[in-house]
Amino acid sequence: MPPLPPAEVSGLISMLATQAYYAMGLIKTEDGDKEPDLTVARYNIDMLGVLQECTKGNLNEEEQKLLDGTLEHIRMIFVQVAG
Repeated sequence: MPPLPPAEVSGLISMLATQAYYAMGLIKTEDGDKEPDLTVARYNIDMLGVLQECTKGNLNEEEQKLLDGTLEHIRMIFVQVAG
């Protein structure tokens, strides 16, 4: 088994965003297509928002840009998928 990546904020952002994309049906698996679960997607997006709020002023510039950009992008996609 390969070693796990270091535990970093960027990994947490990526993990939550990936779960939201998966719940919206944007990540395909061997199991085939599934109906989007917008409740789960919204939960993961909200968790990213909580992370943004709770870390305000405590992230470095790169981490802040990643979190802000991810949230902006994923919220726009959610509106498209939900609409």
